[in-house]
Amino acid sequence: MTFEYIRQSLFFFRRHLGTIARIQLPFIIGLNLLGLLLDSGFEANSNQMHTGTGLLMLLNLTLLPLYWGATILFLQSAVDSRPLSAFQAVALSLKYWRRLLITYLLSGFAVTLGLMLLIVPGIYAGVRLVFADYICVLEDRKPVASLRQSWAESEVYFGLLLKGLLLIFGALFLIEAPLLYLAETAGISTPPVDAFLSVVFDLMGTLVTVYGFRIYSLMRSESAAA
Repeated sequence: MTFEYIRQSLFFFRRHLGTIARIQLPFIIGLNLLGLLLDSGFEANSNQMHTGTGLLMLLNLTLLPLYWGATILFLQSAVDSRPLSAFQAVALSLKYWRRLLITYLLSGFAVTLGLMLLIVPGIYAGVRLVFADYICVLEDRKPVASLRQSWAESEVYFGLLLKGLLLIFGALFLIEAPLLYLAETAGISTPPVDAFLSVVFDLMGTLVTVYGFRIYSLMRSESAAA
């Protein structure tokens, strides 16, 4: 069953890759280009480099709810056969920026705390809270309510979520790691090449979001039927 949902997610991802790319790539490419500029500009000054890296992380955190929320909104609109354009999805995501940011921060804190407790609790928490972003945006819930609802509703789907996410993350890693190794051994592992690969695999990582959305949709349909 897990492989079937991964197959469905992959089909959906490929079918709507154009719009997903138009939503995500401007942000992903912009952040990577800024990272390249910071690396080249502050190469000789470690203090400035640390400051620049911190500002880049802050900017990434600020922008993440925009393109993450836009992607979730687009996924639902595509399922409803009323697909939003990339611009419409990003514009609509502005409404959810604050609450999605807080949801992400709270979820990240819970996962980080769990990882500090011998890793396994962090993985468990991450899987149980995977519905929170979808609930926050698609059900218009506040951050804490989204986290609580995700924790309550994901229990039945924990195995399905865990196996699917591990398989997708594992597959992406098994593709990315050899490419990085080949680039290094071929002597072409330069910052621009590394940034290009980062952009490609950041975009491919959206498959994780699509799979999570597929299981979230399954949960909603089974709840409605019950």
